[in-house]
Amino acid sequence: MAKTQHHMHAAQPPSHAYVEPLSRPLTIGFVFDDTLDVLDGVQQHIVTLGRELAQRGHTVHYLVGETHESPMPHTHSMAHNIEVPFNGNRMRIPLPASRRHIREVLERTPFDILHVQAPYSPFMAGQVLSMADPRTGVVATYHIASADLASRIGGSLLGTINHHTHRRVDEVIAVSDVAAQYATRTAGVRGTIIPNPIDVRRFASAGPLPAGFPPRGKHVVFLGRFVERKGAGLLLDAIEYGEQHGLFPQGFHVTFAGKGPLLDSCIARASQFETPIEFLGYVDECDKPALLRSADVAVFPATGGESFGIVLLEAIAAGAGVTLAGDNPGYHSTLLGDKDALFSIDEHTHARDLAERISLALTSANWSNALHDRERALLQRYDVRTVASQVERIYARALAKRRFNEQ
Repeated sequence: MAKTQHHMHAAQPPSHAYVEPLSRPLTIGFVFDDTLDVLDGVQQHIVTLGRELAQRGHTVHYLVGETHESPMPHTHSMAHNIEVPFNGNRMRIPLPASRRHIREVLERTPFDILHVQAPYSPFMAGQVLSMADPRTGVVATYHIASADLASRIGGSLLGTINHHTHRRVDEVIAVSDVAAQYATRTAGVRGTIIPNPIDVRRFASAGPLPAGFPPRGKHVVFLGRFVERKGAGLLLDAIEYGEQHGLFPQGFHVTFAGKGPLLDSCIARASQFETPIEFLGYVDECDKPALLRSADVAVFPATGGESFGIVLLEAIAAGAGVTLAGDNPGYHSTLLGDKDALFSIDEHTHARDLAERISLALTSANWSNALHDRERALLQRYDVRTVASQVERIYARALAKRRFNEQ
């Protein structure tokens, strides 16, 4: 069977058939190979969406990799995990899960929907899909954008390995065009694009930072992991360029937040600059909105490997003055191609482009206010209440296909 037919695994109702909206609360299981002990991008997705679905009356469970301190109720730790490099970062993958434990969880909780986060491992999530009740609707959401050749090859290999269990998927979602391309390339499936959700009200209502922080003046904030593709070095290049060309106004200062293998080298390099630069290290989720709100300019210079840009939306929702982003495909899609918000990530032009953009944001009120208003207008599109309604329609379609197949 050709790859492009993987998700056409059984008789299905015609694509034009009317599907009734959900008429009752569902029992939903998010299936995710990684841990909920940390809240990286995919974890934020399923936690934010799960909270909204629970508020709507659904019962939400999490069938996840090794997890000890989950922020969510009904969490089932299904497998031990190991950490491996992947896609320009590090991720945790499960060792083979106990089929007996999976069976016990599935029998104890009759799920209406299993919502697997893709790509997924055959050792845990794949096992859950293979053992799912035939009446359970299965939805897969793709989150990945390839950062390098190795990740593309690995993704294609994983798609081949998971061919059998992916036939169990009724509906496919991708969080962006970039993620949809990855799904087609590696698993031969096409998905409905539904973006990552953000709880706009939570970020907008965050409390203030401690007294005295940040210091007075024009404040730039970077928040992210200190790995090559997240681009902390690009911001340092821009600061150096701006100092050399006198671009920044009086009182200009920068805060870097996050951890990672390049943190020490960035600290050492920053110590050579005249600009006051502070490194906060890890920032707790509850403190993140206030930090972003303190920014006159929030800068996210990722060079690639981004399927979406949820941190951009968090900065916008928190109330940052303007949000600037590296012009990689995922961030470009999230910001709808806004040329003012997106700066070059070319190695020859990024320092000047980003430095000049920061300078413009800090010195031209008309320019920065117009960009701020355009970015705020994006939030309704990505708010979790909008996204959850779209996902509920996908669940209804998946259940309709299950009922059709039983006839």
